[in-house]
Amino acid sequence: MEGNKSTYGSSLLVPSVQELVKKQSILSVPSRYIRPDQDPILISDHLCFPQIPVIDFHKLISVESMASDELENLHFACKDWGFFPSVSFVSVDQHYT
Repeated sequence: MEGNKSTYGSSLLVPSVQELVKKQSILSVPSRYIRPDQDPILISDHLCFPQIPVIDFHKLISVESMASDELENLHFACKDWGFFPSVSFVSVDQHYT
């Protein structure tokens, strides 16, 4: 009877992932560390992520009707984001010379 020790409640000695990486170069996660009962994390396409508005200063100072659209973009960028990247920046000196 003593030869048949019960393994119920005991733990297997399993190296941590950090130990595995130190000792050998592994290229994939060992199967014992993968939890198939959990859903994988899915990252959807970029359309779900908010787009940071970009302000075109050339459109902003133009007299065309597009300026009002760009002004709305500027308002949205300042109100909702607090910052914005800009393109076609023209300094005052360059614009009036």
